[in-house]
Amino acid sequence: MRLDIWKKEGILPVLLALAALAAASYYFLFAPEIRAIRGIKEEIARKDRDLAEAMALRAAVEGSRSGGGQRWDVRLRSWEERVPVSPDTDRLLSEIGGQAVRHRLKSFGLTVVQSTAEKAQPPAPPPAEGAAAESGMRLPEVRYRMTFRSTYLDLAEFLDDIPRMRRLLSVRSVSVQGERDSMVSTVEISAWHRGTE
Repeated sequence: MRLDIWKKEGILPVLLALAALAAASYYFLFAPEIRAIRGIKEEIARKDRDLAEAMALRAAVEGSRSGGGQRWDVRLRSWEERVPVSPDTDRLLSEIGGQAVRHRLKSFGLTVVQSTAEKAQPPAPPPAEGAAAESGMRLPEVRYRMTFRSTYLDLAEFLDDIPRMRRLLSVRSVSVQGERDSMVSTVEISAWHRGTE
């Protein structure tokens, strides 16, 4: 009997209409806002992850600066002990670098090779002026090792140009590994320096 009253009075259709209206308002009004809030939360979480990665990278850089700087100082001192400091040395190194660029050598590296005789003997005191000419002392020889990637043709052209440099250079050894188009080459040369004038 009560159901009949609800049907007669029209209350049930009104309640159903109100429920449908509430569901529609949630779907049309609140659901987009909730999706936008969810997207903002995801973006905040992504930015937090990016910030954490940036902070970790910055801490790693700071840590490498303190330890890495000392390693570079040791390498620089070792380089300066083995290579004469003179304008001739600067010109030679810039000329070798120019040749490396001209012949498209990739991953170019240059190191100083210490000979076994240099390792065994302590450094001799520098002679007095004029004594070098009188005693017929040899010019100081420095050996350089170059490693790079290149094609066979670029390697051949680079080796052809070494005797044409404005310095007395001698190619000590050449070793090549890899295939024709992807070769890793190691070239050792000797350079004679006039000293620090």
